[in-house]
Amino acid sequence: PHPSCPNPQALSARTSVRHADPALPLAQQVTAAVLLIALLIIVAPAAQSAPPDYGAAFHQNWNDGKAELASYDLTYTRYGQTRRGTAATVIVTEPFDDAARVKSDRGGPGTFSALKFNLAEDFPTGVYDYNLMTSVFVATQSTPSPGGLAAGDVAKISFSSQEWCGQAWQQTAFRPRDQADSVHQISHSYFESEGDAEQSLPHPDGGFAEDALILWARGLAGPVLAPGESVEIPLYRSAAIQRLRHLPAAWDTATLSRDSKTQATATIESNRGPRTYTFTLDDTGMLTKLERSDGYSLKLRGVERMPYWSQNRNADQQRLKAIGLEPRGPGQM
Repeated sequence: PHPSCPNPQALSARTSVRHADPALPLAQQVTAAVLLIALLIIVAPAAQSAPPDYGAAFHQNWNDGKAELASYDLTYTRYGQTRRGTAATVIVTEPFDDAARVKSDRGGPGTFSALKFNLAEDFPTGVYDYNLMTSVFVATQSTPSPGGLAAGDVAKISFSSQEWCGQAWQQTAFRPRDQADSVHQISHSYFESEGDAEQSLPHPDGGFAEDALILWARGLAGPVLAPGESVEIPLYRSAAIQRLRHLPAAWDTATLSRDSKTQATATIESNRGPRTYTFTLDDTGMLTKLERSDGYSLKLRGVERMPYWSQNRNADQQRLKAIGLEPRGPGQM
C-alpha cells in the first residue's frame, strides 16, 4: 500500500463486536446481547446499501439526447482569501470503452454505459483567473472485463488546472482492465517537485471517490441510502485537493449520511485534516446548494436540459441565459 494510504481492510464498512464478559451477571449479559443485536439491525442496512437504479426511469431521463447544464455561484478559498466565481456542471450519458477508459466512437462489445459529470470552475485570484475542470465517469452497468466495476462505481476521473503560472493535469482509472484490484493514476505539473508521475494504489472493496460526491448526493452514483441511514466507506481523495494543495493520492475514510430526502452529508477523516460536505437538494433531486467546511460552496443559478454540443453558433450564446449566465464579451477574461 502507498505510505499515505491507510490499511484498505480497516477502511471497509465495519461493525466491531465485543464478547460478553463472563464475570457479569447473566441478566446483564442478556441485556448487552439484546442491545448488540439491535445495533447490528440498525447498522446492517447501511453497510449493505444497494447501487442506484439505472432502470427504465433513469434511461428515459438521461438517454433523451440531451445533457443537463447548470450554473452555480462559486466560493473558493485560495491563497488564504475567499474568491467569488462561477461554476458550471454538465451531466450526460455516453458509451465508454472498457480498455482505453475513454468515450467510445463505436459502442458495442467492449464498452459499457457511463454517466459523465463535468464540473468547470472559474474564479479570480487578483490579476489572473483559475480555470479548473473535473470530469467524473460512473459506470451505469457492470464493465465487460472480469473483476471490474459494478453499476454505480467510479470508472475514471480526470482533472486539469490552468492559470497564468502554468498547467497541471491528472487522470485516475479505477479498476482498469490490466489492474483490476488497483487505482492507476498519472499526473503532470509545471512544478519541478511534481513533474510527471505515475502510481498505483490498491482499490479497497466499497471504495468511492470524493469527486463523485455530488452524484452520490443526487442518487446517481455510489451507495443508495434511505433517509436516516449512513455508511462508512473508503473515499479516494479529490483530484483538485491533491493538485492545488500538493497532497499525495490516498484513500481517506468517509461517513455518508442521508439526513432526509433533500439533505445529505459526507464527513471525511484524513491524515491531512477532516472536511465535511453538506448537500441541499430540491424535490426533484437537483443540487441547489453545496457547502464544504473549508469555505467552498456552490449555489444554484439555473438549470436546463439541452444538446449543447450542437449549439455552437454565435447566436447560441443567448441560450446561456437559460442557465443563469451571460455571454462574455471583449475585455472580459
